[in-house]
Amino acid sequence: MRLSLKSDRIIVITLNYRILTGIFLWLSGSLLVAGQGKKTIREKQIVSITVEEYFLEEGIEKPVVESIEKYNEDGEVIELQEFNKRGQIRKWEKYFYDEEGNLLEEQFLDDKGRITRIEKNIYRDGLRVEKHFFDQKGRQYKKKTYLYEYRK
Repeated sequence: MRLSLKSDRIIVITLNYRILTGIFLWLSGSLLVAGQGKKTIREKQIVSITVEEYFLEEGIEKPVVESIEKYNEDGEVIELQEFNKRGQIRKWEKYFYDEEGNLLEEQFLDDKGRITRIEKNIYRDGLRVEKHFFDQKGRQYKKKTYLYEYRK
């Protein structure tokens, strides 16, 4: 069976839509694992959230830890670990904040807890103005600047 060019475009658009939807859902889940906001985490004095996943269709009846998020007293994420089905770490990050709640530093770690890269933010007047990127040896390899336009 041959599809016309018009049909091919529709299929590609549908596939792209599904891929984008999947990416959006994955990102949404990554940002707040259990759907709890910073205010709720602070008010309920939650220290960590562990998400367990059950792969029933695959015959795995015991829960597998999908992710662990740890929080500071202000409800900010200070550590995130994500795991694959075999329990191996696939993502490990630590976050550090200033007194105003600005994210100062992000550390990215390997599965053994060794730093693979660091990202540092610089703020002026409550706005992020720079982001610096460092490799595992502390060498800076990239820098971003943020320029703001204001209403008159």
